[in-house]
Amino acid sequence: MARDKLITVRIEGEKREAFNNLAKSQNTDTASLLYDFISGCLDGKIDIGIVTGKGNRIDNQLDSDRIDRLEATTQKIDERVGIISKKLTDWVEAFDDRLNDCDQGLSSKMTSLEHRLNTLSIQLDSQKIDSEIDRIDTDSQQDRQGEPPDMEPLIKEALRLDHLDDQNLIDAIESQIEESTEIDKSDYESVTSPLPPVATVETMEPDSIVEPDKVAIGPVPGDTVSIESVTGEGTVSNRQGLTNDQLSKKIGIPTSTIEKWKGKIREGKEITSTKYPKFFKQWTLNLADSLWYEV
Repeated sequence: MARDKLITVRIEGEKREAFNNLAKSQNTDTASLLYDFISGCLDGKIDIGIVTGKGNRIDNQLDSDRIDRLEATTQKIDERVGIISKKLTDWVEAFDDRLNDCDQGLSSKMTSLEHRLNTLSIQLDSQKIDSEIDRIDTDSQQDRQGEPPDMEPLIKEALRLDHLDDQNLIDAIESQIEESTEIDKSDYESVTSPLPPVATVETMEPDSIVEPDKVAIGPVPGDTVSIESVTGEGTVSNRQGLTNDQLSKKIGIPTSTIEKWKGKIREGKEITSTKYPKFFKQWTLNLADSLWYEV
């Protein structure tokens, strides 16, 4: 009977550590693992080509195991990424729907706000128109409440003109119309009459001129009176000045009329009045304090 021989196998470095780990995983020691491995090769249980390195089967088997594990890991990662991608897609769609709802809500609110602003604008315009109408009605009422014109002097004057011939009557009427028309001098000069020229007194024959002491046309009560001292210059009485409202209450002339006169005086225009001919003889405007003083 042959004696058993001791066989020594040297394994160094990482391969030795790997062999020890393999023995531990099989719950045995390295000597027993090596004995079993050699016995398996001899019994034909293990392909000797693996031991000799033919075909690199060990490496191929290791690579195949790694590839399988890598594919499994990759599949898990793909599944996880797919779940995350689906959640992100659902979240983006929900966020987009929310934005659309907000946009529709804002559009509706903006439309409602525009309608309200248009309604308010119409109401303000209506209020302005009503206020302007009320102001015009008030001014008209104040003008109607002013001093009524005295018709008796006009009747007397008509009787005096009744005996004049046609040409003299026309001249007298034209003269009175020019004097009684209450417009500014600058505006009057810019007006061109559309009527053809009418012969005046100077172009008439001497025998057709009426004697002044017999039928001369005197000033009709209410004719315009030119007032030169309405600029606020000169000396006024020591009495206290009056505002437009105070003067209106005192003499009964509408405030709007007095205010219109004041504006024209400030513009340097000449003012006359056929309705209130005595006003500018009794009152003057002081431009320094914008008050009216009795002359």
